[in-house]
Amino acid sequence: MSLLSDRLPAPPLELRRWSDADLPDLMSAIELSVEELGLWLPWAAEGVPSVDEERSVLAAGVVDFDQDVDWSYSLFESSSGELVGGCGLHRRSTDCLEIGYWVRSDRHRRGYATAAARCLTNAAFACVTDAVRVEIRMDRANVASARVPAKLGYQLDGDEAHELLARGHTGRRLIWSTTRDRWSAVRIESNDREPPKYLS
Repeated sequence: MSLLSDRLPAPPLELRRWSDADLPDLMSAIELSVEELGLWLPWAAEGVPSVDEERSVLAAGVVDFDQDVDWSYSLFESSSGELVGGCGLHRRSTDCLEIGYWVRSDRHRRGYATAAARCLTNAAFACVTDAVRVEIRMDRANVASARVPAKLGYQLDGDEAHELLARGHTGRRLIWSTTRDRWSAVRIESNDREPPKYLS
């Protein structure tokens, strides 16, 4: 049994682990968003992946989830039930995890990425006992993505060089982080004193 639940509440969203049954809706979301996704995400840099490519990615993600290597989720809008993006919690070292996210182009500026990242940060520290640090990284030109960790109280540690793998990349990547202790303090300061019920 995986450390993380198959479904995580992240109002106004629900995070659901990857499933082949969601492939048609996922492909539609990617097709709708590929111009923006291609600016930042290497897997979308050449356009929409084929159905077979995406099915293979989902299958690998299911295995990684079950083995507690990576935990990948689709974002479902609670009000409509529609698939509106994706996110994941990825192991980067023994005690460090990284969060990634994307939101369908017609659902921007609704706080969905922030809700997903908050949920995954809570889950990381509540469910992955060896997690000491969680990071969020993005190319420094991706201003919209950088607003997410800033809103959540992550600390900007600096930047580093990275490969130019997508059209919008500048070659410099921002590194944001929080630790178990810092995250607890942020939650207390924001009056979010109790963990979500699924983490209790």
